[in-house]
Amino acid sequence: MSRLIYASSDQSADLWYVTGFHAPDPILWFQAGALSAIVVGSLELGRAQKQCKPGVTVIDAAKLREFFHLPEETEEERKRHWFVKQVAAVAQGTGEKEWEVPEAFPLVFGDLLREAGFTIKTQWNFCPERAVKSPEEIEKIRHSERLAEAGLAQADGMLRAAVIGDDGFLHLGGHLLTAEELRSAIDLEITRLGGLAQGTIAAPGPQGADPHQHGEGPIKANEPIVMDIFPRDQETGYFGDLTRTRVKGKAPEVVRKAYETVLAAQEKVLASLKAGVLGKDMHNMVVEDFKAAGYETGTDPETGVYHGFFHGLGHSVGLEIHEGPSLSPGEERTLVAGNVLTDEPGLYYPEWGGIRIEDTVAIAETGIDNLAVAPKFLEIE
Repeated sequence: MSRLIYASSDQSADLWYVTGFHAPDPILWFQAGALSAIVVGSLELGRAQKQCKPGVTVIDAAKLREFFHLPEETEEERKRHWFVKQVAAVAQGTGEKEWEVPEAFPLVFGDLLREAGFTIKTQWNFCPERAVKSPEEIEKIRHSERLAEAGLAQADGMLRAAVIGDDGFLHLGGHLLTAEELRSAIDLEITRLGGLAQGTIAAPGPQGADPHQHGEGPIKANEPIVMDIFPRDQETGYFGDLTRTRVKGKAPEVVRKAYETVLAAQEKVLASLKAGVLGKDMHNMVVEDFKAAGYETGTDPETGVYHGFFHGLGHSVGLEIHEGPSLSPGEERTLVAGNVLTDEPGLYYPEWGGIRIEDTVAIAETGIDNLAVAPKFLEIE
């Protein structure tokens, strides 16, 4: 069956993968037999011709029928919706009327095509080959990991420069240091270097017990700050993913013990990962190690809020921040060389906060290539 995508590459990693073209607005891509092509307007034509991967044909939307040597539209054809016109021309030119589309294909366009007599079938995993990264892709992810580390270094520098006030809070440049300011510094540094950071986490104290809490308000001394940074390189589209937990001042014993436990688990996984390993086995190993150290996952009987380790150990990274395969309890796929995944165990307790340490690694036949080089330490004086 022939294949079809209508999306922007900002929203469709599959489109960016098959074309190599960054399209901020939706465009039509199709593959029929040996022909892989995109249909673009005059605004994008020149750039598409320069950026598309070898083997991707760029077709001027205004000359689509001419490309396929089709006769002029009939009166009835001219009344059709513009999108149906494009697909109808492609179908006439290729002889295809059945199209496979990604699960995120716009429903309204799917309905229009079905009404026009086309067969549209959705495919959940549209580009399964994305799971195995080429050496070139791994280098792109490594670069994005450097972007994350540059943001982290900016935050570490601010924490080092901050002073602990008599009020127990951090002060920088004569004012209270906030999570918002720390996060903005991370994001601005990444932007300066050509990345795009969205959703960066800088969650101080008890806020860190909620793994996706962005962080807000003044930062206290002697409390953990979870910093999770996952920028996308604006040129290549590939993500990096990195988490470090810091304490400005002296960490309480409960925090120090949790940090040492998480770090030991993370490093054990790093030493165990290789081609042939099952993702769920890695996750379950960490769960058992945490239990043995006295950290069992559970919920508060009154609020239902979780504590302990209650997320997957890791996920794949590429043109999307969350891809497959994963290191999770339900993952049955065996890892292969070229998979790129995060290793990010964590412990979370609403009374004091959270600890998470995360590296992004490329799987090899006999081990890993750790794409992260940021130092792992807890306290900043």
